Amino acid sequence: MNRLRLIQCGVGGFGRVWIDNHSTRSDDFELAAIVDVSEKALEQAGDKAGIPRHRRFATLEAALDAVAADAVLTVTPPAVHLEHARLAFSRGLHLMTEKPIADDLAHAREMVGLARQAGRQLVVSQNYRFRPPMQKLKSLLVSGTVGEFGHGHLDFYIPADFTGTFRQSMRHVLLVDMAIHHLDLIRCITGRNIVKVFAQTFRPAWSWYEHNPGLKMILELEGGLPFSYSGDWSARGRNTNWNGNWRLQCAQGSIHYDVDRPDEVSIARSSRGFTHDTTQEPLKAEPLERAEQSATLHLFAEAIRTGRPAEISGEDNLWSFGAVMAAVQSAEEGSVVEVQALVANA
Repeated sequence: MNRLRLIQCGVGGFGRVWIDNHSTRSDDFELAAIVDVSEKALEQAGDKAGIPRHRRFATLEAALDAVAADAVLTVTPPAVHLEHARLAFSRGLHLMTEKPIADDLAHAREMVGLARQAGRQLVVSQNYRFRPPMQKLKSLLVSGTVGEFGHGHLDFYIPADFTGTFRQSMRHVLLVDMAIHHLDLIRCITGRNIVKVFAQTFRPAWSWYEHNPGLKMILELEGGLPFSYSGDWSARGRNTNWNGNWRLQCAQGSIHYDVDRPDEVSIARSSRGFTHDTTQEPLKAEPLERAEQSATLHLFAEAIRTGRPAEISGEDNLWSFGAVMAAVQSAEEGSVVEVQALVANA
């Protein structure tokens, strides 16, 4: 099968991770051109990836004028994503963005609308979905191995030091910059959208951030099921990993994932009453054929070839991004916010 031609925008920072490990190693895509506002980033990435100088550009518009392509990958700040969507879809190309989809809900909705009008695919690279332990949690819930799912909890504690970067002064930094991954994972693993959010952000006295790196949330999932979230990007002591620590409570026991066994999940069962007969069953998280960004890139290609939206389509992602924006509104107003109403009115 012929590979699709891809233009990658943003090749410094995290864009370099993409070009070193994914966009230049894909069975689905060949890298037709690279774009970056930094000449140094273009030179370093282009030289390493073997992209000739005549296929390195300062703007996406210049690349589109000079190079034949099928799709665009944008690994750029969220505020740039709408501009890239307008350019890509107006030229008949498909688009995949890094998370978050955009800088606000109105722009995200516009991007989804532009893709629909152009008949092209819009995909968001929510790569945390495609990690073996997260897929194992999902499969256990789907199979009903531990009975009906009732409620859940997620902890996320990492003392991330972004001193000297934009995150040091970002408002609601954990909520806006990181929780998009976890809220998207909650939707993916449970198979339920988040419909209501009550959130509180806070700044511990010892924090090195200018604003609030701490976060507590109560979420309501479809069907009225509760899910709680607790996190702090300035918490020292016992840390989680980037996936967080999970407890999924079901009718016949609980399903767990935590940092002590990063490649496993476990099922715990016990009798009813004040007993001490709990059993633990560790389960290995099987390797995936494609993981992380390699998986999202492949799903992007499949969506282009089949014309069927990917599970991480822009339209689906409105529910994840909308939950984050609902949480921001909730934290600032001290109120419960309905996600569907916010997404619909964006």
